Amino acid sequence: MADSTGMVVQPSVALSEVVVALDTAVARVPLVPDDTVRIRSVSMFDADDLAAQADGGADQLTDAVLLVGIDGGTVTDWLTRLADPGRIGHRPVVIFTKTDAADLVDAASAVGISVVVVDSRARWDRVLMTVQAVLDRNDGLDRGRDDAGASALAHAVDVDLVGLVGLIAHGTGGLVSIEDATSARVLAYSPSKGEADDLRVQTILGRAGPPAYLELLREWGVFAAIRRGMEVVDVPEHPEQAMRRRLVVGVHSRSGRHLGSIWVQEGERPLADDASDVLRGAAAIAARILTREMQAPSTEGQLVQRLFGAHGGIDSSTAGAYLRWPIDEPVAVVGIAAVGGDERHRDEVMAAVGGSLRLHASAFVASALTTVLDGRAYLLFPATGSAAIIRWTRGLVTRFDDDPVLGGAMLHAAVVMPLAGLHDVPAGRAEVDRVLSATASGADAARVTTLAESRTAVLLGEILDVLAARDDLADPRLTILVDYDGEHDGGLVASVAAYLEAHGNVRDAARAMGVHANTLRYRIDRAQHLSGLRFDDAGDRLLTEIGLAVWRRRSVGYR
Repeated sequence: MADSTGMVVQPSVALSEVVVALDTAVARVPLVPDDTVRIRSVSMFDADDLAAQADGGADQLTDAVLLVGIDGGTVTDWLTRLADPGRIGHRPVVIFTKTDAADLVDAASAVGISVVVVDSRARWDRVLMTVQAVLDRNDGLDRGRDDAGASALAHAVDVDLVGLVGLIAHGTGGLVSIEDATSARVLAYSPSKGEADDLRVQTILGRAGPPAYLELLREWGVFAAIRRGMEVVDVPEHPEQAMRRRLVVGVHSRSGRHLGSIWVQEGERPLADDASDVLRGAAAIAARILTREMQAPSTEGQLVQRLFGAHGGIDSSTAGAYLRWPIDEPVAVVGIAAVGGDERHRDEVMAAVGGSLRLHASAFVASALTTVLDGRAYLLFPATGSAAIIRWTRGLVTRFDDDPVLGGAMLHAAVVMPLAGLHDVPAGRAEVDRVLSATASGADAARVTTLAESRTAVLLGEILDVLAARDDLADPRLTILVDYDGEHDGGLVASVAAYLEAHGNVRDAARAMGVHANTLRYRIDRAQHLSGLRFDDAGDRLLTEIGLAVWRRRSVGYR
């Protein structure tokens, strides 16, 4: 339940703007506010909260108060007590109530408090969310509610969902709403202007639409179409159900994940001829907005990212105080990467699975912290038992095998522990990154590993990275063999690699290559003759093996 104490002060917004945002959730505004009535904060009160406030239990109310489940008589008595000059600081700017009674309105008017009567069918959680959203996004500008200022979707470079619905409404001439992927929550909507049909009204109020009409939409394949792709579906009017014509389009990420849908109801005027084109463009913009919002961290989320060394970092004392985590308690860091699948969507994939990882981590250890950075997930635990953490991590990464959200990728993990405390978390992240970079791409790499278990692979990989970045350290004799194979398909490089891996045993190397031993002997002799390398020399053998490893690292897919 919201409380006024310790509240962050928000920029003020006009109460009239809040009323417009609530749209059909508002039944009546008996005391019409002007633009001088502004609010900065909102809270929800039940009967117990109101009683505590009346007894002096609260120092100051929020500007807007949602009175939930409180009868009109109790509210009227409370408003009457607020007439006491000593309680001026305890008066809200506006109350939201589902009770529409003359004596309540008169009592509010006497103490200068505005009243908004909420539709009896509206859900209070939806009302609170809408009011808070108006406060959160306010920057002193009208963000898309004024259709006159919206000229084209081309202007929607940095627009949010609220601004986008205004642009769509202007471009289509209809009443717009954007819903989440479950169709259970309206994310943004344009003003209804008294033209909404029952489906739109019920949806905005947070209620299910008329069952018979919803069944028709299912039979017509509307819900299947918006889940399937970005096809614009033209839903005809249905006079028997008193439903207007509407257009609907699904919103999907670049990887094909269903993010939500955009609905445009026809009002008193027909929709614009190019409304379908406007919706297709809007769906692409909405996908970027929803993906960005999915990946954007909250205040606490950003602090956790800074704890892991991102955004300039943060001192451990500040992080520990905010997160209520002992700064000197030994900790464990787990890094998780997706291996395989389409690397172009790696960040999006890990952002999508991040919530599930957080859920499982919190179930394992209630105090666990989880974040996603640069296409990898990072978990922080108290380092209470290394065996238990590694065992749990093995179960975690396999739990997501065949999950369609990964797009064919598999999760790999690296664990580092114990670290001395929160100040070592950035170093822990760097260490798991080293391990994941060196081992995760290997075909036979362990799904979960540590630096101690993978030190050879990590150090060798980092040495090879240094060599691969230095063209002047490339051995021209090996380049001769690579060029020869490119012109003659001679198989010399692969034969030399097999010969060295078999420690000079021709029969083992030939068996690995699937050729006769004499064929392999010929290729080795030919390679030595062309390049000048001598494989009976320990230095040449070592340099050639290093050169081959660098070549494989540079040539993706070459073995």
